[in-house]
Amino acid sequence: MEYNPMEEMGFTQDKQFVCGSLGFISANNNARRMCARLIRNGGRLFDVISRYDDLVAYALNREEVHFGSTMKMILPFLNAFGATDHWAYGFSKEDLEIFPGADRAMRYVGSLLPAYINTCSYEHHMMAVCDAIGFPIGNVSCTQASFDAVKINKAEARELKSLAGTISGLKVPDAAFSLDKAVSLMEEDTEIISVLDAFFLERLPEMEMVETLKPVGVMGQNEKAYVLLEVRRRTDIEFSDTVYVGGDSSDGQAMDLIRDNSGLSISFNGDERAVNSCNIAVTGNDATAVAVLTSEFYNEGIEAVFDLVDNWERAKLKVYPCADTYLRDAMLKASPRGLPSVRKVDRKNVKDVAKESAAFRKKILK
Repeated sequence: MEYNPMEEMGFTQDKQFVCGSLGFISANNNARRMCARLIRNGGRLFDVISRYDDLVAYALNREEVHFGSTMKMILPFLNAFGATDHWAYGFSKEDLEIFPGADRAMRYVGSLLPAYINTCSYEHHMMAVCDAIGFPIGNVSCTQASFDAVKINKAEARELKSLAGTISGLKVPDAAFSLDKAVSLMEEDTEIISVLDAFFLERLPEMEMVETLKPVGVMGQNEKAYVLLEVRRRTDIEFSDTVYVGGDSSDGQAMDLIRDNSGLSISFNGDERAVNSCNIAVTGNDATAVAVLTSEFYNEGIEAVFDLVDNWERAKLKVYPCADTYLRDAMLKASPRGLPSVRKVDRKNVKDVAKESAAFRKKILK
């Protein structure tokens, strides 16, 4: 057995915290806003490519396609329209919106137990996030991509700019995917697949720039689960003693690991996949609730969290013996018009909770 000096001195941790960023820490979809800033109708281009990413994962089940590749697929378009690493960091810092209560929650959690961020976001954005909330960038796993390293010649840039106009002109169906029934392709989906397949599967492999895209390290669903496994290996803290807070479909596999091993898996303003992988679902406009739940888990365990959720009403919470009453009071003060919705999730209510949470997420994230 390896000698651990921290353990010998009595400094040990038996619980840990891992979370996503979008919708919990960051209130803005940084990559979508990058597209919107540089590319005409760039927000629509991002939405179409994101839909395509979901289609190949859920509807077509293509094993050879990397699930969670939106961040890599938009990269050449951003580069063609002038994105550089310097610009990306500057824009991320200028455009940053921290979700209400997230700064308080992350600083509190970070002082309590080992904390890590596991996100699809570009490193440029996460550097800005970490600067804003005082979080160590070394504890962040994210998409590793350099705009400067992607080399696109003038002819390829013109081609990408023209294709961007075509892609942004495609219609994205209003209907989201539903996990409780077979995915059926709409006419708009079929057209998206046809246009983007023609580029990503046929044309892109022939372009000179393709070699410079290969080093891009996408943080997709599988990678987020691998990060969680690596965190457990390094800290020697079991999943049963781990809090995971996620909201994206790409968080689902990692959240499954925590929930299925009796840890605390929290969907915070999550999409349908995230809610289906949690045991506690939170929807609301302030993130302090996550810190309250984490504090209870850290001090008293998972059953105490469930008991707290059973008493999640303002009148009851005011007198509830929380592990940290000062934090509880800060949460109550931060939400004078109504507490965030906090519910235990099971087979009976998961469909309704998922529908409500996904609708709320769509409303707040732009």
